Amino acid sequence: MIVWSRGLGKQRLPLILADATLETSAHTLTLKGNIEPVCWDYAIRLGPNDLRDFLAVMARRDTLDFLAERGGVLIPFVVGLLKVAPGLIVKLVAHQVSTAFRARGKS
Repeated sequence: MIVWSRGLGKQRLPLILADATLETSAHTLTLKGNIEPVCWDYAIRLGPNDLRDFLAVMARRDTLDFLAERGGVLIPFVVGLLKVAPGLIVKLVAHQVSTAFRARGKS
């Protein structure tokens, strides 16, 4: 990912998301890292709505066309999603069920 701001002029800096550390809290996922060569620390905080919106952008036709035009990107991306989807779905359903039972027990 390339980052830019007006204060940088024409300079663009690489932000390597794969090198970021991931922290979770009750309300956000936080990606943290350092941008070289300027040694700037960064933190990207994503809430549930941000992640939902990002997935919506990823599902757009023009995003898929963009990925399809770059050989070797779309197929590994889709295969990666297919690998994690079953486990993710099971975790989401289990969480919803346990939340429903806890709520029922409190009332």
